[in-house]
Amino acid sequence: MEICLPSISQAISFKLKVSLEKDANGVHFHYPLAMYYDQTTQRLYVSDTGNNRLVSFDRQGTPLKEFDAAGQLKGPLAMVRDQTGSLWVVERPLNSLTHIDLKAQRLKRHQLTYQGRTVLVDRLLVWKKHLIVLDRATGEALLLDRSLKVNRAIRPKNKDFRGFFDIKIKGDWLWGLENISARIYGINLTTGKEIFVTPDRKLSLPVALEIDRQMNIYILDRYLKKIFVFDKNGRFRYSFLDEGATPGHLNYPWQLLFVDSELLVLDEGNGRIDIWRH
Repeated sequence: MEICLPSISQAISFKLKVSLEKDANGVHFHYPLAMYYDQTTQRLYVSDTGNNRLVSFDRQGTPLKEFDAAGQLKGPLAMVRDQTGSLWVVERPLNSLTHIDLKAQRLKRHQLTYQGRTVLVDRLLVWKKHLIVLDRATGEALLLDRSLKVNRAIRPKNKDFRGFFDIKIKGDWLWGLENISARIYGINLTTGKEIFVTPDRKLSLPVALEIDRQMNIYILDRYLKKIFVFDKNGRFRYSFLDEGATPGHLNYPWQLLFVDSELLVLDEGNGRIDIWRH
């Protein structure tokens, strides 16, 4: 299926490549809440939260395997694969950062603390040999060392910072979408340099961001059920997608992910991931 979405004022279009909504056995997703692309294996992993499992796909969108840690996995919210090949999974009902050693078939759960309080683990990233977790309680991104101790909290110097709602890693830069305001912060994890972008259009409920190779900023609005695109200075360029149940439409979308030139849109309400070719 191909649905072309011409931009409002630019010669840009997206074509719907495929919709992912079930595993190789035909079992449909139930409240999918996260996706992760492993560049090493070229596999896409979907956290099928309602079914307590992870489902993998190849680069063309063909379903491969499902994994539930022999029935032990509980409400996976996010996952990454580290340099050793192990999986790290956020289990929301247990507030656990869970390490899964695939070779040894072992699962070990960890509860994180920082400055005497419990960390509410949410989004999860890998940067070099480090894990970065988004603490939903404070909106800070926490850089972990190998022992899972917090090496440092990552937040902009802005005094009225409201906390991150979504975070992404691009090279040595951590990019964060600020809660409610939709302001964008870029923080270089090596040099400490900061970039601050204020979109020039008010949004309703921004929940996810992505950035393409031209430094255009994509913000997903869960309430308006649209993707808004801004240039690197925050100037509005165009928006696309609308509310609906059919492929190419949204019903309570939750996450964005660029894989090369393809934009993946996770739609919790419709229980699927739409892959758009740019």
